[in-house]
Amino acid sequence: MTFSERLAKARKERGLTQSEVAEKLHVSFQAVSLWERGETVPETDKLADIADLYRVSTDWLLTGKIQERVLFDFQDSLSDRLFDESRMYTYVKTYAGVKNLYQTLKVLPYARDLHKGQVRKGRDQVPYIYHPLLIACHALALGLDDDNLISAALLHDVCEDCGVSVSQLPVNERTREAVSLLTRQAGVKKEDYYQRILKNPIAAMVKLLDRCNNVSGMAAGFSKEKLVAYIRETEQYIYPLLHQAKNEYPMYSNQIFLIKYHMTSVIEAVKRQ
Repeated sequence: MTFSERLAKARKERGLTQSEVAEKLHVSFQAVSLWERGETVPETDKLADIADLYRVSTDWLLTGKIQERVLFDFQDSLSDRLFDESRMYTYVKTYAGVKNLYQTLKVLPYARDLHKGQVRKGRDQVPYIYHPLLIACHALALGLDDDNLISAALLHDVCEDCGVSVSQLPVNERTREAVSLLTRQAGVKKEDYYQRILKNPIAAMVKLLDRCNNVSGMAAGFSKEKLVAYIRETEQYIYPLLHQAKNEYPMYSNQIFLIKYHMTSVIEAVKRQ
């Protein structure tokens, strides 16, 4: 049974029509119909709402594992929520399968294997793969479902952190170029690094998504000194990159607006603490 077939099955077992689902989830009837026909995939933030409404787990919706199909329990631990690495991995894999993002399907296990055993800085020791997966999910939620962009998001740290060269990456030249630009070489000035990124639309969007993700979690994971330095760097280099990218790549103007809105909101809130 496919993901779309499980969506339809769970809805019917709850005795809901597509119109009723659309009303409860605040989406259009056409959106629900497209999900069940396998033509599109729900956004990441809607997936948890669907599981809640249908009284199934997100794991069952995404993977079809029988043992995971249980009544939704609001007392479940955080491990049963959408935003952990295994659930995001399965979501990106499902989305890539529906949208025929063949390169992303190859890159997913490759990136996971390279980052195996690595953890993010901070008290929680979150597996490092969480970071590129969250960036990929963020991109998909913003409608950025280009195969090269999602692949670059998943690979953006592997050359710097995992000891592989750009030429070893199992991707096409367009993705290699973006990852190469995102990999900061020793001795390269920050001004030059960001200016080179600006010349490539995929690299520019991945860098903006990367910084947005880091800004979102900086208050919890950074020391006060690092927090101040990171905000200064963001204002000095990322804000100009946002402005320049919006002018250079108008096809991404809506996504850039949302990224800018989120980042500036978080930074201004932190600065006032």
